[in-house]
Amino acid sequence: MSVIGEQLRKARESRGLSLEDAERATRIRAKQLAAMEAGDFSGFASPSQARGFLRNYAAYLGLDVEALLAELQTNSRKRGLFTLAAPARKPEARPRPVPTPGMPPVRDAWWRRIFTRDLLIGVVVVGLFGLLLTWGAWQLWQGGFTPAITATPRPTFSVLGITPQTVPATPTPTAPAATPTAPLPTPLPNYVGVNVLVRAEQRLWLRAVVDGVETFVGQMAPGQTREFVGNTVVELWTGNARGTRVVFNGQDQGTLGDLGEVVIRLWTVDGAVTPTPSPTP
Repeated sequence: MSVIGEQLRKARESRGLSLEDAERATRIRAKQLAAMEAGDFSGFASPSQARGFLRNYAAYLGLDVEALLAELQTNSRKRGLFTLAAPARKPEARPRPVPTPGMPPVRDAWWRRIFTRDLLIGVVVVGLFGLLLTWGAWQLWQGGFTPAITATPRPTFSVLGITPQTVPATPTPTAPAATPTAPLPTPLPNYVGVNVLVRAEQRLWLRAVVDGVETFVGQMAPGQTREFVGNTVVELWTGNARGTRVVFNGQDQGTLGDLGEVVIRLWTVDGAVTPTPSPTP
């Protein structure tokens, strides 16, 4: 063992290297390097660890690796320290570079430490999120609306006898008149009770109460129809009078009012009845 340690120590000193320099290059602790140079291999955990450390240190110092391993095998068997298995030679795809004495260890390129897989995944996620926000903003911009703006006429005033011209007010656009979306159905003769047919000419909200029982509450799309049949009275509540067209017992009553007007109307056997609001105490 002392012969192996002497070869290691002389090779290191001939190159002007310290144990700390060898530790940085081989990644083996200095106390383990000192133990190998002293010929003491009893402190290693296993024969494989001793053989591996000796292989790396000998290759770093430029010694004959196989000769030193064979010497370690022979001496350890004679002293009964431990029996080292014969090193198995496995073909290596790429030979491990042996660092040159006195040269710093080779490190990975800086771009490999920065451009990692986690960074790539983060960039992809942020890019997808940005595309989603851009698409949403585009959809909002495409489906946006421009509210009607009513111009207010400027007041006329006189300064030193000069009267400026009054800017004419821009007329407020009015909603088009409701037109039937489809021909009305042909009424059946000989109606019994109260028959009320409601057709939505525009989008509206409707509530129907038949003989005191609420039968429908909800919205109606343009073109939809609903029929309500009662014995005594049918009461309708609408949130868009212009879009509500009523046919009572086969007679077209037309729309119930203006655009967006809330109307409550009752139909009995005798005809339409407008409820009179009662004052609250």
